[in-house]
Amino acid sequence: MTTALSTAQTLPAAAAAANPLASLTGRVKKLDPNELIAVATKIAVEQQAAATASQRAAAQQQLAALEAQKQAAVAAMAQTQAPTTTAAAPQTQTAPVAATSTAVAGSSAVAIPSSSVAPRSSHDYWTKHIAQFKGKYLADGPTMLPNCGPASTTMALRMIGLDIPGFSGQNSESVLDTARVLATGRNDPSVGTTDSELETLITKSGAQWSESNDFSQITGWVKQGIPVVLSGNPAKGWDSRYRNEDVQHFDGGHWVTVSGFDQATGYFIVNDPLSQIGPIYVSEQELRNYNNAHGKLGIAVFRDAAQQAA
Repeated sequence: MTTALSTAQTLPAAAAAANPLASLTGRVKKLDPNELIAVATKIAVEQQAAATASQRAAAQQQLAALEAQKQAAVAAMAQTQAPTTTAAAPQTQTAPVAATSTAVAGSSAVAIPSSSVAPRSSHDYWTKHIAQFKGKYLADGPTMLPNCGPASTTMALRMIGLDIPGFSGQNSESVLDTARVLATGRNDPSVGTTDSELETLITKSGAQWSESNDFSQITGWVKQGIPVVLSGNPAKGWDSRYRNEDVQHFDGGHWVTVSGFDQATGYFIVNDPLSQIGPIYVSEQELRNYNNAHGKLGIAVFRDAAQQAA
């Protein structure tokens, strides 16, 4: 037993004497193809993550600039327009596809196309904003109710010079209650509103509507100045970019009004009734993600061109 161990212990030394490189080559780890692939994959993932972070930072900078533009527009509007609690009188225009409404001088506000079917006014995406719960844009409102459908439809109607019957620009809970009754036949705030119910509300308010689940057609309407009440899920769209106290986070079926398009930046203006900071800027991809996540439809709200011309 002792001899065997002694012989075994001297074998490495004897082998090294016969081949000086034996001990060196024995320490070299053999290359594992799978390990190489894993290392390469890790490097690729890290590079992609770095690129994504850079893109995200650039997008955040652009959004910050857009928010600054919004604030400048509001400041300019406050200097040139007297405060009012009533809706602007409907504008009568005969051009079917119209000239652009005038932006406030010296501001970077987005100019919204105006036509006989959608007689828009400057900054209406600010002046017509209404929230679905108590706050700056609904002083006497409830803490939180499924008011997104009535609120979004009310905003769209007011942007084309109409309103919920019996009201003229007020931002109050009674407006939303009346809108819900007209839409559903009852005032049950425990349930949301469907597209057909909102279309009933639009008709009873003197406007016309057209429904589509074609995203290109929907965005085309918006680019013509026609407000669109759009279904979706904000958690899949823009929620992560805003603080909860600014835009209430919500993961579920929801309605907003898409009120305009900024050609300079490619962003859409969205009046989300969950927003306590007024209209927000949303990228086309965010808007598409929002819409795809629930309902996949939009309701254009417009007026009868013949009635306008008359």
